[in-house]
Amino acid sequence: MLKHKLKRILPRGWIDIIQLARTKFDVILAKSASHSSLSAKLYYAFYRHDFDREMRSVLSARRRYHRAKGGHQPSSYLLRRNIHRLEKGLIMEPRRPVFGDSYIGETVTYYILCADADVLVPTERRWARDVLANYFSVVGITPKIELARELFESSPLQGFSKVEGPANVPQRYASLGSCGVNYEDLKALCERRHSVRWFDNWPVPRELLDAAIEVAATAPSACNRQPFQFYVFEEPQMARKVGAIPMGTAGFSDNFQSLIVVVGDLSAYPMEKDRHIIYIDSALAVMQLQLALETLGLSSCTINWPDIERHERQMAELLHLEDYQRPTMVIAIGYAKPESLVPYSAKKTAQDLTARPR
Repeated sequence: MLKHKLKRILPRGWIDIIQLARTKFDVILAKSASHSSLSAKLYYAFYRHDFDREMRSVLSARRRYHRAKGGHQPSSYLLRRNIHRLEKGLIMEPRRPVFGDSYIGETVTYYILCADADVLVPTERRWARDVLANYFSVVGITPKIELARELFESSPLQGFSKVEGPANVPQRYASLGSCGVNYEDLKALCERRHSVRWFDNWPVPRELLDAAIEVAATAPSACNRQPFQFYVFEEPQMARKVGAIPMGTAGFSDNFQSLIVVVGDLSAYPMEKDRHIIYIDSALAVMQLQLALETLGLSSCTINWPDIERHERQMAELLHLEDYQRPTMVIAIGYAKPESLVPYSAKKTAQDLTARPR
C-alpha cells in the first residue's frame, strides 16, 4: 500500500534511485545470509517473505491429507499411492512371497471408505479392486494380510468390477504391442511445436481440448497420484481475463481464444519433502497435452506462472482455490494465425545437455 502511494508521489528518478539502492542492499544481505541455515532462516523470516504462501500451503495440505485419511472428506490420493505400491510389488523379479504387509490393512480400509463416500471415479474403483484381488491371489499369508483379505472379501465392493474385459492389473510388456510412431515422426512433431502467441478468432471446440487432456492423463506421475486438475476456459473473454493474470502476457493476452490453468494439489502428500512433485507431474502432463494439441491442429503457449503473492491471490480468488491448491502453469490454446511470427528459440544439442561423470 505504502509502496504504491510513494510511486504516485515521488518523481520517477527518485524511485529508480531507491529501487537501485534497495536491490544492492538485498544482494549484500542475501550473500551474508547464505553462509548458514540459521542466517538464511532469519533472512526469510524477517526481511523477505517470498516463501510465506508456500509454507502456509504445505501446512494446510498436511492438515487436509490427515483429515481425509481419518475419514473427513476422503480423497483418493492415499489409495492411489498404496495401490501403485502393490503393483510395484506384483511386478518385482523375483516377486517376494510376502509384501505389502505393513500397509495392506490401511489400503483395504481406505478403499472401502472412499468407495462408500463415493469419491472414486470408475477407473479408480476398478483399478483398486482388480489390483487388490490380484494381490490376495498371489501373496503369502500373515495375520495382517489375512485380516485385510477377510475385510476385502466380505465387502460388497469386492465384486464391483466383475465386468467384461481384462482386469486392470500389471500386464506383460509384450502385450502392449508396438506404438506405430517412429523416432522421425516424434522428432518432427516436437520440432514443429512452437510457442504461439497469436491466434485466429476461431472458437476452439471443447471436444478437442478434452481429447488432448485424455492424452495428458496418460503421463507418468509419482505413485500414479495425478495431483493436478485442468481448469478449462473455452470462452475467449474469460480466457483473456485469466490469461492477463500471469506476468509476461502483456500485449498478446487480448487475443487468447481458450486457456487452461493447471492447478496442483499439495494435499496429495503428507510431508513437506514432496511439495515440488505437483510441478514435476503437471509439467510431464502438459508436455503431452501440447503435443496432442499439435496433432489436432491446435497451437499453444506455455505461460510461466509467477510465485508472487498478488498474482497467487488473484488466481486463487478467481478459481476458488483452497490454500493447498497451487497454480503451476497456464497454457493458451487456439488456431495459430498462419502469418504470425514465432520465436526461433535455438535449442541445445544432446551433447550440450549431457553431463559427464567426473
